[in-house]
Amino acid sequence: MSLDLIKIASQIDSMAADLKAHQNDHKQRSENALVNIRGFSLECYKTKRDLVGNEAPYPLPIIIDPPILNYSAPPLPNDYCLVAVDGSHIDIDRHLPTRCFLINTGTAIFTYGSNSQADLFNKPKLYVQDEELVIKDPITHREQAIEGAILGAKRTVAEATELTEAIATTPSNIPTLGILDGSLLMLGITSHHYQDFVSRNLIEDGFVKELDQMKEISKNRSLTIASYISFPRSTDMVNALRLMVCPYESYDVYNHCGQTGSTKKNCDQCVGGLLDRDLYSKLLSPGQRSGLFSVSSTTVENYYSDNEINFFYLNVGNEIGRVEIPSWIASDEEKLNLTHTLILDQCNRGRGYPIGLMEAHEQAVVNGSDRRYFVELVENALHDHGLPSFTSEKALSKRLKWL
Repeated sequence: MSLDLIKIASQIDSMAADLKAHQNDHKQRSENALVNIRGFSLECYKTKRDLVGNEAPYPLPIIIDPPILNYSAPPLPNDYCLVAVDGSHIDIDRHLPTRCFLINTGTAIFTYGSNSQADLFNKPKLYVQDEELVIKDPITHREQAIEGAILGAKRTVAEATELTEAIATTPSNIPTLGILDGSLLMLGITSHHYQDFVSRNLIEDGFVKELDQMKEISKNRSLTIASYISFPRSTDMVNALRLMVCPYESYDVYNHCGQTGSTKKNCDQCVGGLLDRDLYSKLLSPGQRSGLFSVSSTTVENYYSDNEINFFYLNVGNEIGRVEIPSWIASDEEKLNLTHTLILDQCNRGRGYPIGLMEAHEQAVVNGSDRRYFVELVENALHDHGLPSFTSEKALSKRLKWL
């Protein structure tokens, strides 16, 4: 039986009523936050952040520019190239007759200006060999199966690899933007507390290695690299404001906030429930970006070498997006400005979302019918080669309609 929407309708209506009741409170907190941003002192923040150290119950960013600042987009180049990559995958399914997974990367290469052209393609790759299905520690020979979050991370590495390869095929005489969907931070691996050799394989020897290669390419041409996060739920600036309005000394932060979980905290009353996009929707006009932030993360410290991750917020008209860039882009004013104006142009062309990423997604997406056809291809191939094709009764039951 499908979901009974009639039974859930009253619960949804109660949710909407509750949200409406909290609108005024949310508006007041937004106003309080904006007042604190206008009086924000970078020096005072740095002092308090250093005092708190690792005791803060929430991640605190490094704030490079005063958060009240905004920057308008520089002029758009007459000619530029856009390389966008996205990915999708089919995970290992224990109901399939053999263990395998598939990663499909989609790429969109657009050249704008005097020699306009487009190239759209995808690259599906099947992983089925025993050595392809695990990550092995070369020292201890321990193994980690590639599935779930691990496979998601491997797909991210595949996307970065494809971006590097695609950039190498583009003209080197015009400005170029390489862009990925989502975050440059591979926190999913470290947050699951996988063993160190897994993180080093996927992050240090995988994703970061590709960042290093793109950095080398950028030394000889006008190339910038970024990722775009639509409708971000990040609270980096909100967390900074929490620290600034906190009345406790550094040694009290954990005791007052980390353990008690009190809803009466001073910072909750000031900025509780807010997201960074709530603040920057009021601080940025369409086309403007915020100042720079730097991510403070043990993952970056342990695995990213000199590829620290910076970010800024961008008002693309319909939403506040989050743009993440490597530090070697952020420290180069020309490349930083190029990132700003090219991503904004992409969002304008895509009516609020980078059109290159939209097209790359269309190339990469694996829908439900694709997945069913993939299973049929696997089963038929095994049958044609005279191999047994077993599957679970549960999988079979989903294909049959009894009533």
